[in-house]
Amino acid sequence: MPVGEKMRITGGIAITFGISAVFFALYASFSLLEHARLRTSGYDLGIFHQAVASYADFRPPISPLKGADYHLLGDHFHPILATLAPLHRIWPDAGSLLVAQAALIALSVLAVGRYAVRTLGAKGHAIAVAYGSSWGLQGLAAFDFHEVAFAVPLLAFATAALAEERWKAAAAWALPLLLVKEDMGFTVAAVGAYLAWKGRRGLGAGVAAAGAAAVPLTVLVLIPAFNRTGRYPYSGTELGLTDPVGKAALVGWLLLLTLGLCLTSPLVLIAVPSLGLRLLSDNPLYWSTGEVHYNAILMPVLFIAMTGGLAALRAARTRPARSPVDLAPYAVLLVALALLPSTPIGDCSWRADPRARAARGLLERIPDGATVAAGNNLVPQLTGRTTVVAFPDPSGRPYDWVALDLERRSNTPRTVGEQDAALAELPGRGFRRLASSGGVVLFHRPSAANRPAS
Repeated sequence: MPVGEKMRITGGIAITFGISAVFFALYASFSLLEHARLRTSGYDLGIFHQAVASYADFRPPISPLKGADYHLLGDHFHPILATLAPLHRIWPDAGSLLVAQAALIALSVLAVGRYAVRTLGAKGHAIAVAYGSSWGLQGLAAFDFHEVAFAVPLLAFATAALAEERWKAAAAWALPLLLVKEDMGFTVAAVGAYLAWKGRRGLGAGVAAAGAAAVPLTVLVLIPAFNRTGRYPYSGTELGLTDPVGKAALVGWLLLLTLGLCLTSPLVLIAVPSLGLRLLSDNPLYWSTGEVHYNAILMPVLFIAMTGGLAALRAARTRPARSPVDLAPYAVLLVALALLPSTPIGDCSWRADPRARAARGLLERIPDGATVAAGNNLVPQLTGRTTVVAFPDPSGRPYDWVALDLERRSNTPRTVGEQDAALAELPGRGFRRLASSGGVVLFHRPSAANRPAS
């Protein structure tokens, strides 16, 4: 490679590092602001934070929110969460998981942007920005936190390595996906099949076999071993072809992100297992385009496939004159910017919430180490320093504090009706209303009167 070309690529990648840093700051700021405004939730941020806190104390990933002594590896298989334990030691707050997720997103921006710059030159920066602002990644951040955040950079680096024909690197990046979630085995198998199709039969067969074997191993053996019922808790999930219009809309929105150009590369097939499982589901959340995490793992595959496809189209061009291929990265960026006002970050007011500030001040009255039954949006404010269960807690575990946001209640994990009924019973169980502020009400019962919930 000529020295000038090498310097140009090096400079372009340096800019990509800057773009990645900007997206880290953006996603971290957005997530922490939402957390400060009491817009994060116990399901799932609080649950994952309890698991990470357990790992940090060298204990199994127990989540009191899910139930008494509930082992979270009996729910989903995500041992990769243990890598966040050192961060919890430094900053024992649920916000640490949000910052870690922002870093994982930014790392994927670096992977996608670096490949785009190496492949398309300066136009790759437009792809990096379009990818970083894609609604799939924003949905992950708006959902609080989820273990699939780890899959986003792993898939980005694995797919980029496939595009650059760095076969061993692709396998090395893909195999850790098996530690993210039990269904990622299908995606790992797809990576192995791609490797075999490209002539790396031995390596591809090994990766595909690992992915294919991991799914039954985790679903039929490992998860049931940690689950008190001895079975996979989602084994009753129904398959169906309901709402074909909604599912077609999801596919349409995904194609819009890259103007359909992702279909110009066979790399797009890596996304088929993940998307296919969702389209076969009967759960409407699985084909949502809103504030859910499911679409995030598709983003790096689609953008890298598009970039590789554009490179192939450009290489096949017989004339050096400009063509629509040269403008495609900027067109994709314009689409991302046009969609921005309707995305979580684009719609965010970025203003502090005085009501939330007052509510957090009230929660500070709960002493460290206390056991608290809390509403869904208050749980992550307390998991760093107290033991938190859901309000009401059907398992009858004793607690001496109750915190509930009366102005922002959801039916997760207990219905509003169940919460109202439990509130009415508090005085008869020895609780007294201690204070209220910012819509949050705080109840306390002296420890002498502490007894299991009826």
